[in-house]
Amino acid sequence: MGVNRVLLATIAVLAIVVLGAIAYTMYIQSPKQLSPSPATNMANTPMETRSSSQSSQLVFSYGDITVKAVLPSKPITITGGGSTFVNIQMQSWIQRFRSVSGGLVIVNYQSIGSGAGEAKWFDRSLDFGASDIPISNTTYQRLVASGSDFIQIPVVAGSISIIYNLPSWDENRCGPLRLSGEVLADIYLGKIIYWDDNRVKELQIEECRSLLPHEPIRAIHRSDGSGTTALFTLYLSDVSEEWRTRIGYGYTVEWPRDALGYGEGGRGNEGVAAKVKGTAYSIGYVEYAYAIVNRLPTAAVKNKDGNFVKPSPETVSEALKRGAKNLPPPNAYWGDVPKSFINREGPNTYPIAGLAYIFIYKDIAKDPDMARAISVFLKWILTEGQKPENLVEGYLPLPPELARIAVKYVEQGLGI
Repeated sequence: MGVNRVLLATIAVLAIVVLGAIAYTMYIQSPKQLSPSPATNMANTPMETRSSSQSSQLVFSYGDITVKAVLPSKPITITGGGSTFVNIQMQSWIQRFRSVSGGLVIVNYQSIGSGAGEAKWFDRSLDFGASDIPISNTTYQRLVASGSDFIQIPVVAGSISIIYNLPSWDENRCGPLRLSGEVLADIYLGKIIYWDDNRVKELQIEECRSLLPHEPIRAIHRSDGSGTTALFTLYLSDVSEEWRTRIGYGYTVEWPRDALGYGEGGRGNEGVAAKVKGTAYSIGYVEYAYAIVNRLPTAAVKNKDGNFVKPSPETVSEALKRGAKNLPPPNAYWGDVPKSFINREGPNTYPIAGLAYIFIYKDIAKDPDMARAISVFLKWILTEGQKPENLVEGYLPLPPELARIAVKYVEQGLGI
């Protein structure tokens, strides 16, 4: 009996321990006892807060412009692509805008060149296309023929910088290299081969002319379809009759210097900047921000008033002030708009200035959430995005009168 009592007592104790352990485990695993953390409490994330309200409204401003925008009712991803000219600024905008939208609107941008961006947008592989010039005449005619309605708007201003890698040049003593449009045209035409050509030397201050070496100029250009090329060759066409009649301007052109073995292409603004940086005695053209990022020297270009001017916010702004004061209808052909900013008058005006453009199809409004997403993004970059704190060095804000028209085109085109 004594043994049985001990055994029974032992079994009872073990049962109590086991039941207690089970009860404790169930207790600590109960959802009611879990403490919320930032990582698991999704209800407190900006995205969930935004998506719970289907009419979240934001207000943006720029100068005397004030606009309202409505967020989509669910997370939306927008895909755009094209211009490498605008890429640095676009990536900065995208990063900042994500927090503005509370994560509801995600924008992906592919820096593939203006020509590819326009083509992929036309084929509807992109929600928006971007270029350094408006929609080309070829694509415009195809849009008209297909009955496709669209809008195009400017989004930011910039300039084409002439960059160079000239080891013998002493900028502290001589200042920036000086070039004219006619000399640039003759370099890319293959009529000026060496750095010490008299036509290059006579542009420099007298005491520095001997620093130009008897070395071939390695002329770098874009290898892909490029709005930067279109803007640069538009300038060359304006200042050189031979360039205008022989070569013209566009996303891609024939480069006579290549046939002589003294020219080569680089893909994107990034590729041209990298090739110039890595190639002694080279010259190239890129959007100004790429010259800044890569710490490449920029030439002073002779302007219409005969002064040698470097690109800067002040000198490019002078061109913008004298350029287009209005815009054609959003679905018209805008071929003359870029010309209005090229080689403008003024003692301190930089001659190769321009805008970056975005284009979208109007029928995107059939999807209300996508329309809201694109509308709120474009309205933000046309207002808040133009403020100094949201602009990358090398880019300039749109003149307010153009930004106001662009906002109106977005509202009319998308109905939001």
